[in-house]
Amino acid sequence: MLTGGEDALAALLGPRPVTTARWGLDRIEALLDQLGRPERTFRALHVAGTNGKGSTASFAASMLAAGGLRTGLYTSPHLSDVRERFLVDGSWIEESVVQSAASRILDCGASDACTYFEVSTALAFLCFAECGVEVTVAETGLGGRLDATNVLRPAGTAITPIGFDHTDLLGSSLRAIAGEKGGIFKRDVPASLGRMDGVALETLERIAARTGSPVARLGREAEVSEVRSEPEGTRFRYVSSARPGGVPLATRLPGRYQADNAALALLMLDRSGHEMDEARVRRGVAQTRLPGRFELRREGPAGGTWVFDIAHNPAAAEALCATLAELSPPRPLVAVVGLLADKDWKAVLGRLALDSDAMILTCPAASEGRVWDPAEAQAWMSRKGAANVTVSVDVAEAVARGRELAGSGTVLVTGSAYTVGEARTQPAVAGAQIEKRRARHAVRSETVATDEGRADASRRA
Repeated sequence: MLTGGEDALAALLGPRPVTTARWGLDRIEALLDQLGRPERTFRALHVAGTNGKGSTASFAASMLAAGGLRTGLYTSPHLSDVRERFLVDGSWIEESVVQSAASRILDCGASDACTYFEVSTALAFLCFAECGVEVTVAETGLGGRLDATNVLRPAGTAITPIGFDHTDLLGSSLRAIAGEKGGIFKRDVPASLGRMDGVALETLERIAARTGSPVARLGREAEVSEVRSEPEGTRFRYVSSARPGGVPLATRLPGRYQADNAALALLMLDRSGHEMDEARVRRGVAQTRLPGRFELRREGPAGGTWVFDIAHNPAAAEALCATLAELSPPRPLVAVVGLLADKDWKAVLGRLALDSDAMILTCPAASEGRVWDPAEAQAWMSRKGAANVTVSVDVAEAVARGRELAGSGTVLVTGSAYTVGEARTQPAVAGAQIEKRRARHAVRSETVATDEGRADASRRA
């Protein structure tokens, strides 16, 4: 047991006996039993997928909070601080609550055998229970079937598009990967699917039928149109069987794919008993924040541009490059890239090279066994004929060198969350401001619902 003044959170999440991913729910179930099953004190929504699940979960949580519900959001990984993983109504949880919850988990014998992700999941659920959360939106960490978050009894589930990632654990085929992610389906619990086809869709629909989970799909029961992505954000219209007249929506997150992510979140909400009026939906979508997802910063009118985007697999790299092509940030564009050894870094680098004027490879801080070799990557790219590829020893040097090379152009920082998180805190970025101009429709969305928002805040206080 800790004595007064000690940091329970640091003790809980510091070096642990188990540091690698381990399949199975037995450890997290045992720990939650000892904690009194905090995850059963609130309603839950569960989101899995390869790319976009963090955005989808964030949109859903923001809409729920705009609808007047005290809402928890659990996502991973974090960029700079583990407290980013568990938010209540979009804000960090009070430190005393986090420390108290961490101390309680440390006192549980079952925590000794748990992995980092398992204890952080238990911590999030316990904090949400202590904060009186009414509904929680949780993103899976890895896969779904045996992910620690799959202890939830959700009112609705969603699966974003599926691609190749974590193939060493989830399998080397889309059928195998989809099979793991479809493990979050529950009997009589509606499942909402993002835009997908082929074997991934076939696999998920088969699992849903076997489980008894009714399915709706983006592209069938719901659709987006009139999509327009700008540096200030993305505007679109959402239409579904539940909202046949359509809803004009706007988010401050750039990228056409964010329209799909917001649409999937709304489809899940409408099908899980969380319907809300148009004004609150619009406000929730407009207020969604997600650092590190095409996060655009500028160094004043005559300064350079920064783009921070987590793109650690081929599909994410493709989406990033599509957004770069559409928004055309100032050239030259210098990509600072840091990945992990267990990712398909060759495919990611090959795609990014097509849209970069120069590339700096670097090595982010990472756990043992996941550290990649930028020099090896540089040699591979050289053999492929790529020019203007250099290596920096760490993220700080890479970021500073990137700004020097780009001048008044754009520095793109991408790859793993470790890279993006570390880069955002560097002195070279300190003078850059997050893009503050609002999409015209986003302003209208927030204005329409201002009075309702104040009323909701008063009720939650």
